[in-house]
Amino acid sequence: MFSINQKAVRIVREQIIPNAEEMNCAVHLLENGATVVDMGLNVPGSYSAGKLFVEATIGGIGVVQFGEFRLGSICLPSIDVYIDRPQESTLSSQFSGWKMNRKDPGTGVDSIGSGPARAIARNDIFSQSWGYQDIHHEAVFAAQTTIMPDESLAEEVARECKIEPRNVYILVSRTGSLTGSIQVCSRTVEASQWRICRKGFDISKIISGMGTCPIAPPIYDEVRAMDRVNTALLYGVTVRYVVDCDDHEIEEVLEELPFSASRRYGEDFIDIFEEGKRDFYIVDKDIHTVARYEFTNVRSGRSFSAGELREDKLLKTLF
Repeated sequence: MFSINQKAVRIVREQIIPNAEEMNCAVHLLENGATVVDMGLNVPGSYSAGKLFVEATIGGIGVVQFGEFRLGSICLPSIDVYIDRPQESTLSSQFSGWKMNRKDPGTGVDSIGSGPARAIARNDIFSQSWGYQDIHHEAVFAAQTTIMPDESLAEEVARECKIEPRNVYILVSRTGSLTGSIQVCSRTVEASQWRICRKGFDISKIISGMGTCPIAPPIYDEVRAMDRVNTALLYGVTVRYVVDCDDHEIEEVLEELPFSASRRYGEDFIDIFEEGKRDFYIVDKDIHTVARYEFTNVRSGRSFSAGELREDKLLKTLF
């Protein structure tokens, strides 16, 4: 079986670290030998950094491109991901399932962990929902945080993955940087894959997935940044899946998938976030989805869709 950590480490070593300075990033070697790459915390980050951050966190499985998002009066750059093994690349890797127990003392926003290291550790329900187990002596961890990763975090990752700290690579970015906005807005297949799984569809019948999301304008205010990127996901995303199943299997879950089916639909994300004490592990789980779903079934040749994009919600929050 292929190793997503092996592929991700190659991206970090061969594409990120050698080009860090020109991408407005910075490389730090910790005392225990772990490597931290600041891609948008104390440095500006960039489009190139954001793209490589996403490619590493999906374990090198898929294609990441920039495009254009148009909806009524809105025109923004988009982040588009094409993933041929969405189970491993999202549930086992990209999903923000690693609870870091590090809270910003100023805003109260919790740090969020993700990346291929999860496929080795398998220490959360999301990675455990799919049978993939990565085995590799090196691991890539991604931190969405305002707190610089230190030796204790590297040692935690090493311990959970049963590897040496010197073999741990940590990519870090705050939500409100350009890199951070890109990497969160790329979580289209990620969020929808979990939603599809939770609603009872057999995800082994998914062949591929792609998603497109407007890149929320970055802002250093971390709370407003969280509001912007998550509003983009809930009200501005379209995901498209190619599946091989009976049509009725799609029809049984389709209308339950988009955010328009959620009991919180129509609400502003910031209100839901504040209700959950700015902690993603507390907020209402019914928001873990995206705006619009499309399915193409290769068995029947039919296509299906549900959900809607909301220009009004995007205008209110992003601008």
